[in-house]
Amino acid sequence: MISSTTIGLAILLAVFYFISRHRHGEKIGRLGRVRKAGLVCLALLSVCLPLGIYEFFGFLFGWHRVLSPDIYRVVVLQEVFDSVKEMPAGVFWLWMVQQGLAFFSSFVLLRLFWLYSQGIIFSGRNITCIRVQGYCLIIINLIDLEMQQFIRASSVSLTPILYGLLIIFIAWIMDEGRKVQEEQELTV
Repeated sequence: MISSTTIGLAILLAVFYFISRHRHGEKIGRLGRVRKAGLVCLALLSVCLPLGIYEFFGFLFGWHRVLSPDIYRVVVLQEVFDSVKEMPAGVFWLWMVQQGLAFFSSFVLLRLFWLYSQGIIFSGRNITCIRVQGYCLIIINLIDLEMQQFIRASSVSLTPILYGLLIIFIAWIMDEGRKVQEEQELTV
């Protein structure tokens, strides 16, 4: 059976393929393609985010047991939890903070795609959104490391933290490029 992640990636690749193509000989500029891609990603995230929130509350309050008992489980490292009652208190509160950060990060990503759909590409607001994504990734993975102490598991991977630092570095480079562009526009 094909996983939902594979289906999602296939749909996303198809969407970007069709965005990059010209429709009926109509030529759109680069900014038009970015705006279109931003709209599509905004629409996809606008559908996925409420579903994720519903799944979160479904697990938290036990709705998932009524609707689909075998579908939604929380996996923390290698421990599988079918309900909130099975989670140790420390893991539960760290998981709650982690989920809150993930939802916050999703809303920031929603804002970034909205800015792209408006044709705003290299602004300070975009750079802030990207920087926040990097910080959220780092904090979420530090919480994972903290949860390992409660479960007594040792699966240390610093790769996601390095990705977060890389995202912050890319945001810094974009910000410096934006500043150089603003300086050049003022001198001309």
